[in-house]
Parts: sequence; structure tokens; C-alpha cells
Amino acid sequence: MNSHCTLLILTYKGKHHLEFLLPTVKTAIENTPNYKIDVLIVDNGQDEATRNYVSQNFPDYKFEFSPVNDYLFSLNSYVKKLKTEFVFILNDDMKLDEEVLNQTLPFLLKDKNLFAVTCNVRDWDDTYTAAFPRKLYYFRGWLSSKWEKENYENGLKFTLYAGGGAAVFRTSIFNEIGGFDSLLRPAYGEDLDLGHVAWHKGYKIIYNPKAILLHREGGTIHNQFKADKLTQNIYKNQILWMVKNGNYQGFLLWFLLLLPYRVLTGWKINKNSYIALLKSLPKIPLALIKRIKKPKPQISDKQLMKILNTEYKYETRK
Repeated sequence: MNSHCTLLILTYKGKHHLEFLLPTVKTAIENTPNYKIDVLIVDNGQDEATRNYVSQNFPDYKFEFSPVNDYLFSLNSYVKKLKTEFVFILNDDMKLDEEVLNQTLPFLLKDKNLFAVTCNVRDWDDTYTAAFPRKLYYFRGWLSSKWEKENYENGLKFTLYAGGGAAVFRTSIFNEIGGFDSLLRPAYGEDLDLGHVAWHKGYKIIYNPKAILLHREGGTIHNQFKADKLTQNIYKNQILWMVKNGNYQGFLLWFLLLLPYRVLTGWKINKNSYIALLKSLPKIPLALIKRIKKPKPQISDKQLMKILNTEYKYETRK
């Protein structure tokens, strides 16, 4: 039987995380006998202790050192080489519910126009949900994405994007899009951009509340970024994402018209968001070039806003 899915796990000197994650990976795979699952672990930290742990305890799992620490972007080259139809991209600071593969793969197999299924990410002690369906909003030359927390447990919902370390993707579409866009280096917003581009191409993304992951929040990224720098990266990449992708009527005109005002007055509102705006300025021309090169969207942001968080009835798909 050919492999259906690769569990692609990104780690950074993460032996202390993998000790929790990999036993749950093993259990989830054993609980999914109808699918052939491969496991590939990519270490951005080139840590021998982590490699030794995997080889000694999970010898059937592949393990590779990434040539450089390029955060989530390190995975693009690995996804390009995959032979499996699907790829489950996972951060190392997770634990898998034993049913998570059964709550993701069947939908992707049934609906060829489905790009990704993103998971219900709960806290480490399984006491609350930390990730919900995402909606898209527009206001005065500014796009934003926000959680939709009401009734999130009531069935499958369309969502703006799939979490970059907590979702199963269709490999061919991931590579068709080009993977995570290096415009957003070093980190944050890559999955938001990927999902938005997929929707513009006419593909769909859903959130399944029954596909559960437990997450040690900030377990990896907070070790590599100070709090202020992390916040600034998030804000900066949100700006670049909207400039590259936002096609709500009048968005770009109002964004550019209001940009000088925001540069002159933004410092009064929030220090980190203002620094992020200044950091985004050198990359805005590249974001505009990427915007121009994109094919005409098959779905507009205005149309997308009406779809997001509505029910996905996979039974009707062929």
C-alpha cells in the first residue's frame, strides 16, 4: 500500500518536546490502520541528542538535519520531495489525540478541492481551546483575521487558513502555491498567507473541532524570540500579508492613502505595532510585486467573508 500521508514534524533541539509528542504519534498511527503513514522529523537545530533519542526509540521514523534554521520555511524543500498525497505539518510542542488522523484524512480523500483540514488546538492540560475558525475582516484600508469562538464545536466550519504546525495539507496544492512565502521571514503569518492564497485559487480549508491536538503554548518559538520582537514580527507580517493578498474593493487604494498618516501618528497608539509598520516599509514594494504577479482571484475577499465559519457539508462533495 502506498503511503497516504507524511507526518512532517519541525523541531529545534526539541528532544524534550519529542519525548511527549512521538508516543502520541505512534498511538495515532496505530489507531489509523486503513492509512499508510510516514513520519519525517526535521531538526532546525542540528542537535545530536535529539537525533539519538529518535533513532533509539523510534527507529522507523526518518530524521534529517535542516541545513539552516529557516523556521517554518525549512519545510518547503521537504514538502517538494514528498510522494504522499497529504502532509500533516506539526510543531514539536504538541500531543496528538488518537483520533486526529481519522478526523482529518477522510475529508481530504473525499473532496479533491479541499486544501487543508486544521485542528482544534487545545492547551497542554486539555482544559480550553486555543484555536478556532478564522474569519476575515476589512475596515478603512486594513484587513485583519480574527477567531470566531461562538458555536465553534458545532460541526465542520470553513476557515481562512490552516495552522502551519497543526493541520493536514494536500501536498500537490501546497507545492502549487509555492509553500510558505519567504516574504514573511523569519516567522509568523506564513500559514495565514498560504490559506488566503489557496482560497483565492478556489480551494477550501476547514476546521474540525473533533481533530484535537494539545499544545504547550509558546514552547518552541518563545525560546527563539524575545516578547517585543515576536509581537513586532507578527504585526509586520500581517501588514505584508494584506498588501500581497487583500483584494477587498478599495483596500489597496485606502491602505496606500492612509499609510503616511499611520507612519506619522502610529507611535501614539502602540509602540510594537508602530515599529512593525516601520519594519514593513522596506518589504512593501516586494509585497506589491507579488500581488501584481498573482493570477486573478477566483473568489473575492468580499465573497470569502460570507463563506468563512459557515458549515462544511462534506457528504455532498464528489
